[in-house]
Amino acid sequence: MRIRIDDIKDEGLTLDFAEDATAFPELAEVSAAGDCEFPAPVKTRLRAFQVRGMVEVEGQVETTLRQSCGRCLEEYEETLSASFALTYTRELPEVEEDSGDEVEISAEEMGLILFEGEEIDLREAVQEQVIMALPLQPLCGPECKGLCPQCGANLNESECGCGPPDFSIKFAALKGFKVDKEKNK
Repeated sequence: MRIRIDDIKDEGLTLDFAEDATAFPELAEVSAAGDCEFPAPVKTRLRAFQVRGMVEVEGQVETTLRQSCGRCLEEYEETLSASFALTYTRELPEVEEDSGDEVEISAEEMGLILFEGEEIDLREAVQEQVIMALPLQPLCGPECKGLCPQCGANLNESECGCGPPDFSIKFAALKGFKVDKEKNK
């Protein structure tokens, strides 16, 4: 997943990549931990062009994710998709304050990614986009009812017959607790 700078002409460069998730170290680690699987390749479509010595890369990354629902624990698949825009540069532009003093700003603060040589490796940037697209709370669907807290039945498949949960049992041990106000003074 590399772009050769010499291949970027005036009209830009359009590329398509498809790589297995195991080719990305962080995605392979997430899969190995058992959190989720990537049954389909990570597909990337991008366009690169040069602007004032910098390389602008705009693209779309897409893959399939298989994981367990956070409510009902059923396994499901969903398509992950994310758009991105990145700017690569060989050296940081100089920035001066209004007072004329030079200011030191990192590449990250400027939204730039430094690179060396005649190629840009996009593997880390694509991997980052997939990781940022992972759901924080995996759900098989917004209407998922989850599991019964009393018997563990999957409420998406059928009603279990248990009554509504009795939340008062959590504090049943405190029912007879009395505070002696005289001793606390």
